[in-house]
Amino acid sequence: MRTAWISIIFALLVFASKGDERTLDSLKEFGLGFHWPTKQKKIEVPFELHANLVVIPLKINASDTLRFLLDTGLGTTLLTDTTVFRQLGIKPIRQIELLGLGDGPSIQAQVLIDVKLQVGKAAAYHQNLIYVSSDQLNLSDYVGTKIQGVLGYELFSNLVVTIDYAKQRLILTQAENYRYKKRAGIRFPIALIDNKPYLQAAEIQSKKGPIANRLLLDSGAGHVLFLEDAGVDSSLFQFSAKPVNLGKGLNGAIMGKMGRVPELRLGPWTWSNVPTAFPISKFLKDTSHVQGGSLGGEFFRRFVVTFHYLDQYVVFKPIARRWRQKFELGLSGLGLRATGPQFRTFFVEFVEENSPAEEAGVLPGDEILMINRVRAGNYRLGEIYHLLKKKEGKRIEMLLKRGNSFQLVQFTLRPLF
Repeated sequence: MRTAWISIIFALLVFASKGDERTLDSLKEFGLGFHWPTKQKKIEVPFELHANLVVIPLKINASDTLRFLLDTGLGTTLLTDTTVFRQLGIKPIRQIELLGLGDGPSIQAQVLIDVKLQVGKAAAYHQNLIYVSSDQLNLSDYVGTKIQGVLGYELFSNLVVTIDYAKQRLILTQAENYRYKKRAGIRFPIALIDNKPYLQAAEIQSKKGPIANRLLLDSGAGHVLFLEDAGVDSSLFQFSAKPVNLGKGLNGAIMGKMGRVPELRLGPWTWSNVPTAFPISKFLKDTSHVQGGSLGGEFFRRFVVTFHYLDQYVVFKPIARRWRQKFELGLSGLGLRATGPQFRTFFVEFVEENSPAEEAGVLPGDEILMINRVRAGNYRLGEIYHLLKKKEGKRIEMLLKRGNSFQLVQFTLRPLF
């Protein structure tokens, strides 16, 4: 599935000092992090799940409730909605250039300071955020629902945050009130680098044995596993012969190879033939933040995940019947985007070479009107991707609009490599 390499896009956006160690006392002293006025030890916040991405309600100052991605791979809050920016009426203190993933030019952004962020009853004051206009970075089309920004480190800095992917709820706990218990799951140490959590406990097996990797825990990306391509060859892993489109980065399309890792282990859990992306080095540019790779939402959704940044550990509790599920790749070769008021109008963004969709004659720019005789507008973007990776051998029929003509195509889902 190619829908959401979102966090890889933003991992460069870090404005806190490297190696800045913050304790709970220092956070309280400077009024940093999220707090709530009552004596409640914890609060719950419902969220939506779109293509393995967590979408939470958030307010900025006195705004209406906004829709933000929750991204552990992001070091600074990002606002991406031009209408909201204008309504806030906050004067930026300076303009900056952002250089991230992709092969295009840098984009312009503006720094806003001293804003209030609110998630449920929890609020954080005197926060900074980065504004990127909607016409430069339109996340909504690629997630398939309204997205107005991205929230990362600030929510995790002084709270214990539990993401329950089964019940679709966040549980925010005051750090001084949290005590780890074995029934919460298995605890693993993490290292905070540029305000992002890295896990060293995962073991990746290649054809020649285990390889060392420090993996970013990246809730803002929809993939399973991402690895740098430096030094990777066919003697270590199985992957596609030609580069494919891995998704959209901050500076354009990200090309690389899709492959499979023979085995991924974490504590007592083991998965075989794990789908893995290997971006080509030039599309990473000078983003030194990428250290080894990352685990994304397709991995996380099998667990209840608890992050404790202050004590530097993460807890994974497997969700019954989910953690054993096989990781799947898309079987059609299609990359899509959603538009329209409800994001129920779907266009083909790209078609991979030698894929079932290409062989059937699907072209970039085609509008999908019907899928297996069901109106495409009945689906969400994530649901369409689920259909296109559901079962090898499944027959897919699509009615497409191409300019002023209509095309009826059929293809059979199959592995792409």
